[in-house]
Amino acid sequence: MQILWLDTVDSTNKYALAHLDTLADCAVIAAEEQTAGRGRLNRNWVSPRGENIYCSIVLKEQKSNPLLTVLAALAAAQTVRRRGLAARIKWPNDVLVNEKKICGVLAESNAKGLVIGIGVNINMSAGNLAALDRPATSLQAETGQIHDREKFLRELLENFFAFYEQARREGFAKLAEIWQNELDLTGKRVKIQTVQQEFYGTVIQIDKEGALLVATAQGVEKVLAGDVHVV
Repeated sequence: MQILWLDTVDSTNKYALAHLDTLADCAVIAAEEQTAGRGRLNRNWVSPRGENIYCSIVLKEQKSNPLLTVLAALAAAQTVRRRGLAARIKWPNDVLVNEKKICGVLAESNAKGLVIGIGVNINMSAGNLAALDRPATSLQAETGQIHDREKFLRELLENFFAFYEQARREGFAKLAEIWQNELDLTGKRVKIQTVQQEFYGTVIQIDKEGALLVATAQGVEKVLAGDVHVV
């Protein structure tokens, strides 16, 4: 497994996308800090030096498959759980502990391939967590212990690539079913917040693209991105 460690970078995703010509398939970019980290819905990803994991996985054989981010969320949740914490996945691919975000995933692509960015709060200090505009936590905050970031990263990557190889052999159906069971949203009344609108409805199902199909008073809405809250 090729891991390119950077000291400081604006964004590991941005770096990976800019260097797809020279990076190997399945290469991993990791950084001590990001100066312009990015999350879903154009949000900033606060990335203080030496506290967390900021990495991007290069998949040159892939293009824009939304279910690939599901593999990253499943891998991250599995790795967090092995530290004794009850992690859950929130649609589409956030990982929460005690209803606070501990991990986020962002996929970006161009004509040369796909990059999956993963950020995990490992030893993020209470002060840095408190400064965030949304509820967040870290392994240290939850366990009271300092955790080995490189060990966590390597385990996370092993889990991701195990899921990735399974998906390549067998397709995504089985892993998508595990993800849907983790989400536990079918039949639930939810509030959806997207960049364009906010509305309420009942989740019918998650389709093969990973989109939420939500029954509303105006008809069925297909939601590809946004925040979902059970009400």
